[in-house]
Amino acid sequence: MADFQHREKLKKLEEAAVNNNVPAKANNIGIGCFLLGTIIFICFLLFLSISLYYNEIFIGSIITFMVALVFAFILFKLWTAPKLP
Repeated sequence: MADFQHREKLKKLEEAAVNNNVPAKANNIGIGCFLLGTIIFICFLLFLSISLYYNEIFIGSIITFMVALVFAFILFKLWTAPKLP
């Protein structure tokens, strides 16, 4: 026997994805996870940059630090954006 509850849930999910009717709570959770992941990635890049500097690989350290700054700037702009489309 088919389980029609799952079928109805999938229909609602498909409608929400097509019409962009995502609940605010789900949207906030998604943005929060993205921000947390990006912050962890930036911290890793900064750690890598410092490690390269201590091992006297100055060009790699500068490039890695610049990439971390670019990601930090992008994160700041996304965080302070008035409303994402």
